[in-house]
Amino acid sequence: MDKVLEKIINESVGLIWEIAKKFYGIDKADLYQAGVLGIIKAYYNYRNDESTKFSTYAYKYIYGEMYLVANSKSIKVSKDILKLVKMIEHGRNLLAQKLLHTPSNKELAAFLEIPEEKIEQALMYASSVLSIDNDTEDERSLHETIAYEEAITQDDKMLLNESMNTLSPLEKDIITSRYYEDLTQSETARKLGITQVMVSRYESKSLAKMREFMYM
Repeated sequence: MDKVLEKIINESVGLIWEIAKKFYGIDKADLYQAGVLGIIKAYYNYRNDESTKFSTYAYKYIYGEMYLVANSKSIKVSKDILKLVKMIEHGRNLLAQKLLHTPSNKELAAFLEIPEEKIEQALMYASSVLSIDNDTEDERSLHETIAYEEAITQDDKMLLNESMNTLSPLEKDIITSRYYEDLTQSETARKLGITQVMVSRYESKSLAKMREFMYM
């Protein structure tokens, strides 16, 4: 084996095990071997242009190889990852409304106060494993939970109601109008006698409060 490659593999052991923790119910030795294969593939494809660290570049290769192994054995992804992906997707939608364009990962990282690298990793999970629109009953996005309250469990309803109690009266009115009465931001503004900008700002703030209460 190339001595440089061997050195990189040895230096990447910690990264391999860190990624392996994202999976459970899979033999760790199998995941480690897949991780080493990912390192090797990354090594032969990496171009050192100084814009991307090797560890960041190799991450997708390591995860990809582990995914192939795990997928053949009924992969299970931790609920923490699922919640993070949902939070990122939700944050992207909120920020897009605010900025009037699709936010970059850098803008999203600042908005959510999450490292940009963590967002990139989570989005990689979303593209290869998770489906935001195909969730289990207890892992709905906040938007879906609110919009389809009649279809959720009693425990979910209780949690949703408790999260609403974290809001001020105006915030409650805005969330009720937007998600229970299905009004647009303009319609909500006219109903409550405030500006659309205020509706947008308070809606974002309110959903963030509810998300933190329900998912953190």
